[in-house]
Amino acid sequence: MRQITQPQRSLAHLSQRVFNVPLMIHEHKAEVIVAALHERLGVASIQRLDGTTLQAIDMNATAADARRSYENWRPFAESQNVAVIPVTGTLVHKYGHLDPYSGMTGYDGIARKVRAAMQDDEVKAIWLDIDSPGGEVSGCFTLAEEIARMTQSEGGDKPIWAYVDEQACSAAYAIASVCDRIYGPRTMMVGSIGVYVMFVDFSKRLDKEGFTVEIIRAGEQKGRTTGATALTDDARDRIQSMVDDTRDYFADLVAMGRRPAGMTKDSVLATEADVFSGFDALELGLVDDVLSPGEAWELLQTEIGQRG
Repeated sequence: MRQITQPQRSLAHLSQRVFNVPLMIHEHKAEVIVAALHERLGVASIQRLDGTTLQAIDMNATAADARRSYENWRPFAESQNVAVIPVTGTLVHKYGHLDPYSGMTGYDGIARKVRAAMQDDEVKAIWLDIDSPGGEVSGCFTLAEEIARMTQSEGGDKPIWAYVDEQACSAAYAIASVCDRIYGPRTMMVGSIGVYVMFVDFSKRLDKEGFTVEIIRAGEQKGRTTGATALTDDARDRIQSMVDDTRDYFADLVAMGRRPAGMTKDSVLATEADVFSGFDALELGLVDDVLSPGEAWELLQTEIGQRG
């Protein structure tokens, strides 16, 4: 039979906070905490206030109930059967947070929320609330492609709308462009369909401070873009080719998403990564209409009402 172990040293601080000290917490919540960690804390049973006793098997059941309750928790806000998902600040890859935090939103967090909303029977539509200047290339296109596959135009059963409040540029516009509809106020800023690399050459500063950097490479191109040495013409051409290829893919993505609005790859490239507001964006086909948040929301409610 498995022996009940003593609390590990790493959990000593938790034991001191839970046991033999005054607590202001509902007794059921306290039971859940102890039940979830009973083996690691070395707790064989719990004597409850009503005189009953929770044995190990009972504590395992209590912990399982708590996990199921957590698993049923929605990772998104919901209003009138619409999942509202914020896309704000700088967009980054593998952020690890579900919600926007410290001025950044992770592509991974957005993806998890959209997936959960698509699987939730009570959710009839998804509203991406976008206010972002863009962010990292890494992770952006993977997310955009996943959202595109979920849209109604690709056979999805829930409309996915983007509302620009007030900015959807570069990576943020990549996400918006694949949604079923894009709306925003006349002051919105959208576009910036381009890519760039900021290369910092600090080799002259190193020379001035008396440092000499010698790169011993295996592979002709290894270490050519470290910034510790001057950028060669060949290395510059390779970086240019990389950003050109990324912009080309970006344009393909936007043209695919905005095809119903009449945009083609050539018309996307013709924007030359410029940023457009309100009615200029509408004229180019970058958005579907210029509407206030309330107007767009009512339009979505009408749509899901007709579908219901």
